[in-house]
Order: sequence, then structure tokens, then C-alpha cells
Amino acid sequence: MNKIVCIYPEDQTTVFLNPVYQHICTNLNAVGINSDTTDEDDSLEKIYEEIKDAETVIFLGHGTSKELYGSRCDNVVFDKSNYKLLINKKVLLISCKSEQFIQKFKLKNSIGFGNLPTSLDDAREFNIFHDIKISNFSSQDIKNYKDALNRILIYSISKETINDFHLFKERLKFFTHKEIVECLLLQESNYFRELADVIYYIYKDMEIT
Repeated sequence: MNKIVCIYPEDQTTVFLNPVYQHICTNLNAVGINSDTTDEDDSLEKIYEEIKDAETVIFLGHGTSKELYGSRCDNVVFDKSNYKLLINKKVLLISCKSEQFIQKFKLKNSIGFGNLPTSLDDAREFNIFHDIKISNFSSQDIKNYKDALNRILIYSISKETINDFHLFKERLKFFTHKEIVECLLLQESNYFRELADVIYYIYKDMEIT
């Protein structure tokens, strides 16, 4: 049986991903690890114990090219010291720069993403995102982006796609383009044209190995 473990170190910046986490746990029968890793001393040990016999690991959180971290940037879950825990497993990393993490540690059977501007702070910090000016995005623009990201992930993640990452890629492409069309037609964002372009990079920046 394919044991799936979904790691979701929830904090105020990742709480919007809760519907994705619930979808994964319910529809994939995944073992969910949902905790604020700054509050529980044993949460990391629980993660490492659960993934020992897992075939698939899903991570919903924060990331850089060198590490995946929990509820604080100094609360590292995976980095150069323990990335080998992910070797020989199927890995789906839903966090910023996780595609670079995959490349750096040469992980196989893995999916990662580029930058995901899911807060006003991200928009201000990035300023220019793939030649798209996003520093003027409003809270509504960011909310619409997060809602689109959630729908894309929920519609793309299934028992079939988690066993076939190339099928996952095709589903993600389809639902990303669906969200782009709806963004342009509904025009619910102040910068809906720019937002449509940013949504496109959810798929474009995805890395599959």
C-alpha cells in the first residue's frame, strides 16, 4: 500500500492552504502532520518517524533553494543535513523555490514550484515577478491568487495523479489555464491582467524530475 505523508506546518502565512491539506488527507488517505512546529518540540521527530516507511511525501510550507522550513524560517524541516530522507520516495513540494531545492539535491520522482507570491509582503519584496510588476497588488489581488492556487492544486491532486507525476503535470497545466481564462473574464482583481500572468507561472515554474 502506498503510504502518503502530508507535512503541513501551519502558520498565519500558510493557513490558506488548509483546504489543500484537508483534500489530500481525505481523498488520498494521507497521514497528516499538521502543527505549528515552533510550539511542539517533538513535531520534527514525528515527521521523520512517519516518513521512514512512506512512499510519497507531500510538503505544504515554506522553502528556499537550500531548505524547507516550518512555522519559522529558523525551524528547518529538510536541508543538506537530512535531505537524504527524501531519496527513493515520490516527493511533492508545494513551497517557494522548491524546484531549486529539488535541483540542488538532485531529487528524483519529485515536483517543486518556483516563487509563489501569496502575501502582500511577497508582492512588495519581489516587486518585479518574471517582468511583471506586482508591487502594486492589493490584498484582493493576493486573495484571488491564493484562491486560484488552491483550486489548481485541489483539482490536480488525486489518487491517479499522485501515482503518475506526468499526469499531474498535465492536469496542473489544464487547471492553470482554466484559472487564467476565468481571471481575465471575471476581472475581479484590480490588476487582473498582471494576475493572470502570475497565475501562469504556477505551472511554468514547476519542476518535475
